[in-house]
Amino acid sequence: MAFAPHIISDGLSGGDLKKLSNVLIGDQLAKVQILIPSQRHVFDGLLKFGTDSHINNLKLDILNMVLNLEENIRIELGQCFVDAVDKVYQIKSLPQGLATTANDSTTNYKYVRLINLCLENYETCSYPHAQALQKGLIRLLYRCLGNSNQLATVDDKKCVIELFKFFLYMGKRDQLFNLELLVPLENLLSEMAEKYALNINFKYVIRVKASKSSAASVKYDPLSNKGLELNSSIPNAVNIDNPLDKDLLSLGLALYSSLYPHGKEHKDSLWEQVRFEMVVSSLLKSGDIDLKCCALDFFIYPFLNEPEVWQQKQRLKQILPYLVDSFNYQSLPWWFDPFDRLNSLIELYHRHEPLSNPVISFLSKTNVVYGLLTLFSQCLSLKYQNNSTLRSLTKFIRLCASLSAFDELYRSLLLEEKPLIHHLENGMEKHLNLLQEFLLNKQLIMHLEGDDSLSLPPLYDSEITMAWLLLLKSFSRSVTALRTSLKRNRLAELLLNLLRTTYKTCQECEFAGRDFLKAEIGIMGITLGGICNFVVEFSYLQSFMLKNGIVEIIGEILTDPLFNSKQPWPSEKRRHVFEGISTDEVETNALWVLRHLMYNCQNSEKLDLLIKIPMSTILEYINDSSWSVQEQCFQLIRNLTCNSRKVVNILLENFKNIHYESDPNDGKPITVGGTYLFEYLARKMKLLDPTDIVQRKTLEGILYILVNLAAVNENKKELVIEQDEILNILHDILSESPQRVSRYSNDSKLKLASLWVLNNLLWNSMISRYTHYALEGYTPSQESDSRALIHQNSPFSSNNDIDKVLMDDEEEDEEEDDQEENGEDTSDTSDNDDEFVHHSMSTDSASHHANRAAIERCNKLVNMGMYDLVKQNIFDESLSVREKARTLLYHMDLLLKGTNI
Repeated sequence: MAFAPHIISDGLSGGDLKKLSNVLIGDQLAKVQILIPSQRHVFDGLLKFGTDSHINNLKLDILNMVLNLEENIRIELGQCFVDAVDKVYQIKSLPQGLATTANDSTTNYKYVRLINLCLENYETCSYPHAQALQKGLIRLLYRCLGNSNQLATVDDKKCVIELFKFFLYMGKRDQLFNLELLVPLENLLSEMAEKYALNINFKYVIRVKASKSSAASVKYDPLSNKGLELNSSIPNAVNIDNPLDKDLLSLGLALYSSLYPHGKEHKDSLWEQVRFEMVVSSLLKSGDIDLKCCALDFFIYPFLNEPEVWQQKQRLKQILPYLVDSFNYQSLPWWFDPFDRLNSLIELYHRHEPLSNPVISFLSKTNVVYGLLTLFSQCLSLKYQNNSTLRSLTKFIRLCASLSAFDELYRSLLLEEKPLIHHLENGMEKHLNLLQEFLLNKQLIMHLEGDDSLSLPPLYDSEITMAWLLLLKSFSRSVTALRTSLKRNRLAELLLNLLRTTYKTCQECEFAGRDFLKAEIGIMGITLGGICNFVVEFSYLQSFMLKNGIVEIIGEILTDPLFNSKQPWPSEKRRHVFEGISTDEVETNALWVLRHLMYNCQNSEKLDLLIKIPMSTILEYINDSSWSVQEQCFQLIRNLTCNSRKVVNILLENFKNIHYESDPNDGKPITVGGTYLFEYLARKMKLLDPTDIVQRKTLEGILYILVNLAAVNENKKELVIEQDEILNILHDILSESPQRVSRYSNDSKLKLASLWVLNNLLWNSMISRYTHYALEGYTPSQESDSRALIHQNSPFSSNNDIDKVLMDDEEEDEEEDDQEENGEDTSDTSDNDDEFVHHSMSTDSASHHANRAAIERCNKLVNMGMYDLVKQNIFDESLSVREKARTLLYHMDLLLKGTNI
């Protein structure tokens, strides 16, 4: 290698470059010597490109050899290798030539291959000429089309293949694409599908009527056969012998699936072309794993990105066997991850059908899960872990978290492995120790790196820590697990410490950069999600959490400008560091923790909470940009106002809009105005879209807030009955039926809440005790019956649920406590302590006045048509709605008859 400096000059001949190439072949040490600073002039000479295509191609070949180093050598070179990659990225003439036809096709191919090698070996460097490569790809795609004036060469097609790889790399980094790329890409894929469509071979024969046309005019068109439906049949695999066509189709289809989300407004997608889908579906049976995976990606994409495709169960049944089969292949394409695709499908159906997930049902009929769990156990038992095993472990843990999220069978199966909980605790503790060490040494890091914001990567175990926390959250959804396997103070202690430490990191380590902080905020959100499930009233660890300051921590979080957009930032620099980082999960789960803490608790506990976290702070989230945050905010207010006159008054006070004027008679100041709470709630209810699951639950929370307001006393009932906008919304909800589905989707939860509002409006609040069990001819609902309804419509059916059946029963009972037990006697006669309590000292005249007011409210509802709607709902599909409607109808009949109940 000593001769290399002598042959390098400003102008290199072809002979010199060939000699250098011969020296470098198979000699790792020679390659390293070119990259070290003392010989950097050799490398710099290779980066100078002129107009001679032959010389340029030789230089690109040498650069490919020099940078194609083993991983351990790249690590030892460190910054030297990074600088070399960065210099290659700074070459301007070649990407510009690719976009403007200045280069020849071989040079283009070798240059893009070099860039892909750099991306593969060092992903963190940013490539600055992606736009030029996009233009070049668009130009080459049009050249590859059959109607092009200039035929594409083999090197052109090879370059297109390398460009497909490049943009698949860039897609992993959420790089935005030029939407002009979609049209030629679609055309190329369509042409290739048409080229091989005639080779489709169905494994069965369908008899069709013989055509009288001449043989020359007959076209082979399988879709013309009657009875042949694409959604129920997959043809045998199309045989593609041409390796270039194989790579173009597989990589092009993979790129199309990743590119399309950026251009959803683009019409006439390939998913709407039946013939194209038929060709791609045949690739599911291909023996080539690249073709099989690109077909899987193509068919999985609509499930994950289109709102109604999840209902296509037949298509799902087609792709699941081939997706599971992909786990058996050792060499999968780098752009396809079967764990990720399977997880995504499981989570998709968790959102829509959590208790009858078709993906999990399919897996339960195979042995694949047990095989994966065996591999998972083997990975956990390894003595040492490296990057590869950590990545594999993370995938296994995430899959286990998805499988056990709503399935008690897999949850029990995993919890039977006693060491798993210890591994989980160990994983959390490792990350906690790393963060604490980072905080201890932050001054040293800042001193070494300067005061400016760094760009530190996330801690190496951030991903696996998130996976462990997701698994713990899935386990904690089980009431049985909370009372047995998870009844460990160590778990609660780790969760609290992790929450404190991640929050402290966000407060004190803004110098670490966006990537580092984004990972810690993600861990913080999932940690809060786990805590949500540990603070429910039937958890043994609730008291531990309360004693160790969970409310105080959340109070700090909710008043931090990072998580509360209403709070001012202490500095512009801090705001800039966190700009663009989503904190929705932290805010949602923080409010959800309070919601669970306030569920079915005493009035004194609610007031204690409002001392630490004022109602004004909670109300700052009712107009948050995230619907999930809004939902939890209204559900928290729902639990706070339940059975608490004081909290209701605090809520009304925060919506007070009054001013003072002078009395014209005596000149004394008088208050003018009132509360605008009801106007706000009416407007919010109109703005919500009930077709969206989260917004529908938000609407349900608002309705139950009205239920709680109407249960307080006669004054509050009058406030509610005066709100014609709200009553009209209740009318619209109750008017829907299976034959007449409209805006509210005939949702039984919304109907039940609406009936409770009407029930509380009509009940005489001066009666000392009320329970609908006393009504003649009324049979109370059985607990088992109400539980049967909960599986479909649970207010706790998002990722932070505990036990869907038990939680929904308890929440419904909470509301019933609100309405049914609002007349409990007490010896305390002070108004401040009167919580839905009506004293034995109440006079008959006061009761009579209240009953007369209830009759007037009933007449107003009858005039609005509510009586007929209540009568209609005694035949509703939901048992709880039928029973509530029957009770309310009986009550309205008594009021209309003038009976003093």
